[in-house]
Amino acid sequence: MNRRKGFTLIELLVVIAIIAILIALLVPAVQKVREAAARTQCTNNIKQIGLGLHGYYDAYKRFPPGSQVPYAQVNDDSNLDYGLPFGPNWAVLTLPYLDQVPLYEIANPYSYPGIAPVPHVSSITNVAQLAAVNTSWQKIRATVLPVFLCPSDTYNQVPFNNPNVYSDPAAPVGWARGNYGVTAGFNDYDHQNGGTTISSTVAGHASTISSPMFASNYGATMAQVTDGVSNTIMIAELRAGISPLDNRGVWALGFSGSSIVNAGRQAYNPTPNNMLGDNGSDGDEIQSCDQIWVSNIGSFYGMGCINEQGPINCSGMSRSMHPGGVMICMGDGSARMLYNTVSEYTWCLMVSKADGQVLPADAY
Repeated sequence: MNRRKGFTLIELLVVIAIIAILIALLVPAVQKVREAAARTQCTNNIKQIGLGLHGYYDAYKRFPPGSQVPYAQVNDDSNLDYGLPFGPNWAVLTLPYLDQVPLYEIANPYSYPGIAPVPHVSSITNVAQLAAVNTSWQKIRATVLPVFLCPSDTYNQVPFNNPNVYSDPAAPVGWARGNYGVTAGFNDYDHQNGGTTISSTVAGHASTISSPMFASNYGATMAQVTDGVSNTIMIAELRAGISPLDNRGVWALGFSGSSIVNAGRQAYNPTPNNMLGDNGSDGDEIQSCDQIWVSNIGSFYGMGCINEQGPINCSGMSRSMHPGGVMICMGDGSARMLYNTVSEYTWCLMVSKADGQVLPADAY
């Protein structure tokens, strides 16, 4: 009798097992290659944005304001109220230096009242003055710009769409996401309007000064960066919010966590990519977290926030989807990764332009 040739069941199972082992070995390698490519793209993005900021500096002899708020005053919560009209941020003002001249012309940021490269506008106190604020620049807010997107962050594909944000009647629905923010020291954003310096509240370092590179209605000059531009972080990564109501990571929105990085002064926002937030009273920064808070928002999502109601974030810590750290761009335009192991004290010194301290070894 002729016997049919073929695999036995045991042989087939052995082959399947070998294939499974090979796949298990291959997948991590593929993921590492993908992450390496994403990190390279992210580095290129942040370098390009740094060059754009320097292009703005060459034109105006100072950096653009972090954001423009016509009624902002030091230690005034109105600086953080996105229910009131506000002007374009640093990212909008830098568009011509990022090969986005047509988009800049559509926004026409100089239609914003009292506009100047770095405006210092007195407080607005009545409804008539608020109504006079021109917010037509928001017509570009839904435009997706690849230079502002880190390829490792999958959440940046979902637009921010919170009805509590002041919207120009002609603006499209939603705000496009972004993953990069300029640094505004390490104190709450409303404390440093106009570039005001403020003493640290970091435990054991009360004499350290938070001196922002960017702030509401303020962009620094090179002469003001007395710590040295190569020692001061100018841009750092931000993660896009995990919900359409989470305003973190929004390129055209000039508020903390959206396109502004300013945190590190308290135990609830000590360092980049911290995993705090699960109990609802520690967490990173965002106060209006009651809309999105879940019990594992820090340890699982890595997007800790305080489970309270509030008008907007007081501060925004640097976060990324890259394993081990966040991408940063120094004031001289150099870009690299800063590791999660950086201490709170070192982080605070690195986002302060004129504290007069020498950077510790973990800054490098």
